[in-house]
Amino acid sequence: MNGLKLLGLISIGCMMIFGCTTSGFHGVGSTEFTIDFSQKKTLDEEDPMFIIKRSSITNARCSSDNNGIEPYMFWGEQCYFEHGIPDRVDIQYAKWKPYYQIPKPSKPHMMAYGNALPASAWKTYTLYPKKVMAEVKHQKKPNHTPFAPRAIAKKHILVYLDIEADGRVTIRDEAQYGYVNNIESFR
Repeated sequence: MNGLKLLGLISIGCMMIFGCTTSGFHGVGSTEFTIDFSQKKTLDEEDPMFIIKRSSITNARCSSDNNGIEPYMFWGEQCYFEHGIPDRVDIQYAKWKPYYQIPKPSKPHMMAYGNALPASAWKTYTLYPKKVMAEVKHQKKPNHTPFAPRAIAKKHILVYLDIEADGRVTIRDEAQYGYVNNIESFR
């Protein structure tokens, strides 16, 4: 009986140790999703810049707002989704003035401008990340060989949202799909 109790205690101890070590691997084999707010071609000097209003979904997930307190960002930044990728992201954006006319530093002026805009000035573009991920995964194999075994290697999808001077937004067909450790090699 003592041998059986000892075996049971050893088994429980091993499960606790193994459970603690594997809990750090949350997300292993999962897919990260990045939205790149870009312009396929550089706008002319007279073309307007656009600002994006942050939402509860994008807070603390975008390149210049790690703390989640900035209410607006320029079109040209990125938002990253790693754990809990949303089904839907509503992106509210508004036209501003050309870049060369924006006073420096731009953040206080962007906040004042964004706060003064009526609700009717904001346009909305809706992106469905999980739908895009499913389409990309179905159509493509991940680029490059992962550093980790394929079964546990994280994958990354980078999607470009292009904006035109007139405010039309389109999703670019050329989403990038590759392993996280190798993502820099094909950006």
